[in-house]
Amino acid sequence: MEFFIPGLLLFLVSIIITFVIVPRFTPLVIALLSIVFLSYGVYDHYKMFASEYRLSTWQQSLKIYAPAIMIMSIILFIIYAILAFFTKGSVPVPLLPNISEPNENSATNQIIQSLNKLGNAITNNNTNVINEVNNQINNVNKNRNNILGLNTANDINTNKNSRRSFLETI
Repeated sequence: MEFFIPGLLLFLVSIIITFVIVPRFTPLVIALLSIVFLSYGVYDHYKMFASEYRLSTWQQSLKIYAPAIMIMSIILFIIYAILAFFTKGSVPVPLLPNISEPNENSATNQIIQSLNKLGNAITNNNTNVINEVNNQINNVNKNRNNILGLNTANDINTNKNSRRSFLETI
């Protein structure tokens, strides 16, 4: 039980680091960290098992370093590939097609025509709005006069002394 809880804590911390912190690193940082940790692992392993390394023959000691050498060369190749994408610091831009400019007179004429159309539309809209407001004011005045019993001159001639009751006005 005394090895279980520290091992479980180490496992949970490594999961948190793996899923929360490491994905925010760039590939170059991850490659450099892997070289550092691999070098530390090889050094620590050699320090821990120094007597076995001394008693073995020189061929067997080279066999032990083969995976580390292979992994380091792969990591260096990945770093080289990452840096190769950014060799000159610029991105090649494709050539754009040649676009001809319009004639100054035709552009000016088009602008003048557009402004004239816009001015006519605004004038027509203003006239329509003014007419509609006048019609609404006239209708309100007629309704007010009908409610209050104030008849116009034509109504007075046809209906003398016509009055509405209070309930009819409501």
